[in-house]
Amino acid sequence: MSNSKIKVGLVSFGMSGRIFHAPFIEENPNFELKLILERTKSNSKELYPNATIVRSFEELINNKEISLIVVNGPTYLHFEMAKSALEAGKHVVLEKPMTATSKEGEELIALAKKNGLQIAVYHNKRFEGGFKTIQKLVTTKRLGIVKDCSIAVHRFRPEIGPKAWKEDAYPGAGILYDIGSHLIDQVLLLFGWPEDIKADLQIQRTNGKVVDYFKISFLYGNFRATIISDMLTKEPMPTFSLTGTTGSFIKYGHDPQEKRLAGNPIIWDGIGEDLEENFGRLTNHETNTTEIIRTENGDYGQFYKNIYEVLKLDRELIISPEQALDVIKVIEWAMGSGITRR
Repeated sequence: MSNSKIKVGLVSFGMSGRIFHAPFIEENPNFELKLILERTKSNSKELYPNATIVRSFEELINNKEISLIVVNGPTYLHFEMAKSALEAGKHVVLEKPMTATSKEGEELIALAKKNGLQIAVYHNKRFEGGFKTIQKLVTTKRLGIVKDCSIAVHRFRPEIGPKAWKEDAYPGAGILYDIGSHLIDQVLLLFGWPEDIKADLQIQRTNGKVVDYFKISFLYGNFRATIISDMLTKEPMPTFSLTGTTGSFIKYGHDPQEKRLAGNPIIWDGIGEDLEENFGRLTNHETNTTEIIRTENGDYGQFYKNIYEVLKLDRELIISPEQALDVIKVIEWAMGSGITRR
């Protein structure tokens, strides 16, 4: 077992690289952020002066010092880039969603296994305080038997955004792949594979080309879980709402980590602590009393801590590639691609 740092190449220094990947790679003493791909700009130089900027993907995957490639470019390039990295003998972290199709995901999993490499997908919303809180409430049966669960991400972005790969008809574009992949992952982690799915997908914004609204119900026989997201909701709506046989829980507000990571410099102290005003409320149906539930602390850094443990200590991935593949299968199912319903 080697104690040397894991040297990392980052495919993109857009929002994903700047906020969700580079800070945690740099902060973790077991990693070295060695190369950052910026084709024309040099935005990373000020924040990460020890990293070398490269201008082509080939320079990343052909560098012999690099053992881990973070593929965080547009979704439609995930398959091609991850495949090239695996063929070059590199471990891969893929930004979610894993791929645009389940066929591509299956091919990457097979290639990683064949080459004795790891492939992990960055479903970081598993490590948000709100989700960790409802996960704890469900597993400790504070609500009794869950009968209804709703997870929502509402935003107000009525204008079409500037990122073509997210807003134009590219493979993997639209919020079903973007936010939807996170929420699907959360439901599957909480409740497992559903018996059936009912999906309402819409393009609501003027001049929109891709899905910008979804409401998907996962049917489990005696209860359902619903995920919903849109771009036209201005008023605060619940993020989590659960009803069980003995209690119900409701919580508002978004996880604070993204906003705090966007600062320069990043304030790490208490980065995953929720605002008190966003703590959820648990109502006990039997005693008719309500209790404020302090939100569990979020920690996106758990992802890269796990990657180190997998690559150096032979541990298991928290988020297996098969779990990430299931997310893509649900998306295809919701879009009516003919995936067998079982």
